[in-house]
Amino acid sequence: MSAFRIPRDCIKEINTICSAFLWSGPELNTRKAKVSWDDICKPKQEGGLGLRSLKEANDVSILKLIWRVISNEDSLWVKWSKVNLLKQESFWSIKTNTSLGSWMWKKLLKHRENAKPFCKVEVKNGALTSFWFDNWSGMGSLMDKTGPRGHIDLGIGRNKTLAEIWGRRRRRYHRVALLNDIETALNQKYQTRNQEQEDKVLWRGKGDVFKTSFSTKDTWNHIRTNSNQVAWHKGLWFRHSTPKYSFCAWLAMRNRLSTGDRMQSWNNGSVVKCMFCSTPVETRDHLFFSCSYATEVWTATARNVFQARFSTDWPTIENYISETSADRVQSFLERYTFQATIHMLWKERNARRHGEVPNTTTSLINWIDKQVRNQFAVIRITGDGRYDKGLQAWFASRN
Repeated sequence: MSAFRIPRDCIKEINTICSAFLWSGPELNTRKAKVSWDDICKPKQEGGLGLRSLKEANDVSILKLIWRVISNEDSLWVKWSKVNLLKQESFWSIKTNTSLGSWMWKKLLKHRENAKPFCKVEVKNGALTSFWFDNWSGMGSLMDKTGPRGHIDLGIGRNKTLAEIWGRRRRRYHRVALLNDIETALNQKYQTRNQEQEDKVLWRGKGDVFKTSFSTKDTWNHIRTNSNQVAWHKGLWFRHSTPKYSFCAWLAMRNRLSTGDRMQSWNNGSVVKCMFCSTPVETRDHLFFSCSYATEVWTATARNVFQARFSTDWPTIENYISETSADRVQSFLERYTFQATIHMLWKERNARRHGEVPNTTTSLINWIDKQVRNQFAVIRITGDGRYDKGLQAWFASRN
């Protein structure tokens, strides 16, 4: 698959459109965002939605193009670039402000510093390895280490390969320790050379292990910004979950639902009371599940599911659903009823705010019961036999 670089301004505009569409649909209202796009693009384990950052994906694409050049990929573009743009020079040695090449080529040259930590050469016959510019010694680019006087101090030409040096010069001893280290590394590679095999260009992969292939995933993990993992992701993203329930619960976990307390911070004139029990200020922890209405729904739905661990306290429930359970069916029931109840309570709350006819707690309880039954029916259709006892366990909890 081809890799291309997208201009930064274009990426910024695309991100703005994607964020606006997620929160407002075709209206593309940028003011309705509940979570920043940067947070959305974090992995689910770090509290995001697992979308890939376009900027990071773009940077990986640039590195992949660089990999294709330095690894001598058998493609028309690489062959043409070597003949017409590199002209016997190392990719690492040509000037950034060269007049040759397209806009894309010049951008690759500007990103060489980002690529250097990923590149390494496994020396065999030394014919393709640049002494000064390739990382063959483990010290990185020797030109970067010694500066422009290095080739004078060592007496080695700027464009020489290892094969051109071996056996044609005697080891020298220098006053500078770095130069002696280079002489030692050169001698070691000479002793272990294999004239029957070509040099191999390696790329840093998972666990900082250098490999002969480029991994988009591993490279992305190296360049992206890491955040602390959140325990609650296990309670949201699990097998056979319902996406819209998980999304609503994700907003609740991040405390980004438009509850009364948050609306009050945006507009002092907003109605901020609980729509179920008229508590003066509605908060997430009140709505889930301290409110008398919500407590009745949650208790009828989940008491026999959680059994001795049942609670109406949000932090306590959050800890329970984040735990790893050996009982797959029990874990699914706890997490699914949690998400379905949050979704239904939030839906009912919004309906009341917009003047619709209120539903009784019995109606909500029956609706959640129906959703759980339907979900187990769907799981059975998929052929996943690990949840065959799920419906039986749910019926047992209804008694």
